Amino acid sequence: MRLNKKLLGVLLSVLLTAMLITIPITPVSAANVLVSISPTSGPPGTYLSVFENGCTPNTGYTVFFGNTAITSGSVPSTGLFTAYLTVPNMARGSYNVIITTNATPADTTGTPAVFQITPQIHLNVATGGTGDQIGFTGSGFSGSVPISAYFDGTAINLVSPITTDIYGQFTTGTFIVPALAGGNHVVTAGDPSGASLGINFQITPKMTISANTVAVGGSITASGNGFAPSSTLSFILDSTPVTTNQHTDTSGNFSNVGITIPPIAGGAHTLIASDNSGNTLSVDLTVTGGISIAPTSGTVDTVVVVNGKGFLAASTITIAYDGSSVTTNPAAIASDPNGSFSASFKIPAGSSGAHVIKASDGTNSNSANFSTSSSASITPTSGPVGTTVTAKGSGFKGNGSVSITYNGAPVATVTANGLGNFSTTFNVPPSSTGAHNLVITDPSNTQPFVFNVTTTANPINPTTGPIGTSVSASGSGFGASKTLNITYDSTPVTLTPTGTTDANGTFNVSFKIPVSKSGNHTIVVSDGTTSNTYTFKLDATPPAAPALTLPVAATKLGKVPTLSWSPVTDSNGGITYNMQISKDQSFNTILITKSGLTATTYTLDTNVPAEKLKSASKSAPYYWRVQATDAAGNVSAWTTPQTFLVGLALSDYIVYIIFAVIAIMLGVLGFVLGRITKRSI
Repeated sequence: MRLNKKLLGVLLSVLLTAMLITIPITPVSAANVLVSISPTSGPPGTYLSVFENGCTPNTGYTVFFGNTAITSGSVPSTGLFTAYLTVPNMARGSYNVIITTNATPADTTGTPAVFQITPQIHLNVATGGTGDQIGFTGSGFSGSVPISAYFDGTAINLVSPITTDIYGQFTTGTFIVPALAGGNHVVTAGDPSGASLGINFQITPKMTISANTVAVGGSITASGNGFAPSSTLSFILDSTPVTTNQHTDTSGNFSNVGITIPPIAGGAHTLIASDNSGNTLSVDLTVTGGISIAPTSGTVDTVVVVNGKGFLAASTITIAYDGSSVTTNPAAIASDPNGSFSASFKIPAGSSGAHVIKASDGTNSNSANFSTSSSASITPTSGPVGTTVTAKGSGFKGNGSVSITYNGAPVATVTANGLGNFSTTFNVPPSSTGAHNLVITDPSNTQPFVFNVTTTANPINPTTGPIGTSVSASGSGFGASKTLNITYDSTPVTLTPTGTTDANGTFNVSFKIPVSKSGNHTIVVSDGTTSNTYTFKLDATPPAAPALTLPVAATKLGKVPTLSWSPVTDSNGGITYNMQISKDQSFNTILITKSGLTATTYTLDTNVPAEKLKSASKSAPYYWRVQATDAAGNVSAWTTPQTFLVGLALSDYIVYIIFAVIAIMLGVLGFVLGRITKRSI
């Protein structure tokens, strides 16, 4: 019965819970409207779609853009709808898009959709050339801020400053088209917050020429812009190509392209420029007669060819040089049916400089300048004192005297031949290192040169020897009257008296080789600017080995253990000795080593444990040897090892026996005296 009551209670609880869950709850708050937009950014005027989800059905709605109501309508029974609006003319920035209804309570937007207004511009024309002024307007910028304009991201010039109104608009902008390649470019405008979307602008080409009137054979230059970038250019005069291998730069510009007028009739002509992209531009050109000469400079007797274009057809032509007629080849010159001719003549004798060549048909005349000059050369242009120099020249006065000076002093004189040519040689006189002026002159011509004197290093004398050797060094081409510094392996060497160069930079000094190791050593002689380097080989001959004198082989050392050997002499001097004592003849076990000994004897210090040798018999003696070292570090051979013994001599044993006998006698005497004393008591 109890179980049935519990079960009944559980069933009732479950039933009540189910009833509560299924009872509908009446809304007590406003609906949470979900809003989305497309697109989410754009300039003023953008067509905007607003999507709603969650409005109370059959209620009126209003769409707000920022704080401005834009559009309204009725919510359908589904509670879902789409509204459309045009973004108003407002300044750059983020604006909330929300929807409200007249439901009670009113529906609200949970998270507003955000629309970002971005700037845009409009151009009054879509094409133009470099330097043109283009008008443009803009909207969607920040309010009351300055505006800049850009071509392909690069700032360009504005005709006058631009400032937006409070709504981010401007209507009077004007910019100048920059010098860029022809074709499409992107124009943008920007404020301190960023740039607008780009607008395409087509740059069209322009071309100018340096002169609109030019003679046949003459030259003009052409410059242009707005063509295709890095493109091959073609220039055609009427139908004749007039230049090749021309290109625009990376900005589509070209400048000062030289164009020579070909043999064509005088009058009006058209010059056409085009690139690989089909950009073509033409200018009008008037062509007149003209002459060209080749070469345009040279010496007397140079043959000059004169070519004329644009003269009267089939006319007699005369040629004059500085106003005087000259003999030509052919002797009689006539223009062809196109007014062209060709002739040559030799430059007559005259001074160097500019001269005028004129061609005339009696009606038209044209001139060209010819420059006469002398020329010369020297070979070589540098070297030590005494170098043989060859000097050659042409264009000097025929059969005239030509002089050559070195630092203002004459070094050679030669007579030019009838054509003004000469050749001669001279030797470079004593002089200091560096540049020296060499001038070739005659009464009308001067040809300056520079000859660079280099140093001359004579070998040192001698080049090898021992320490203390006196060495001489000499040379030329150093600085004039300079103090010399000498180093031996980078260590200064003192000269007494001080070494100096003479007025012509030559020197001769002597010094002694200092103490140093055998082998090669570097000697440098310098005046602080110029230097010579030499090599001296220091004597590497080892000194003789000393001779061992005491102790005599296989004898015992005395109480004062002294070793002696013969002295050694050497050209390098500074002899020292190395001494070794060993228990084996091969000196594998060395007991004592003494180095750098200056005396020819050495006494063992028996107070030093290492030098207090133990007794040694003839069967196991000590061995000793000595070698010599000179100041240059050369080492002699070791002496032949010699033996010696260590132990007590016979005289030493006798002394010990006497001491022992005395001690025994004293002991006996003391015993007897003691017994006598005891009995008397």
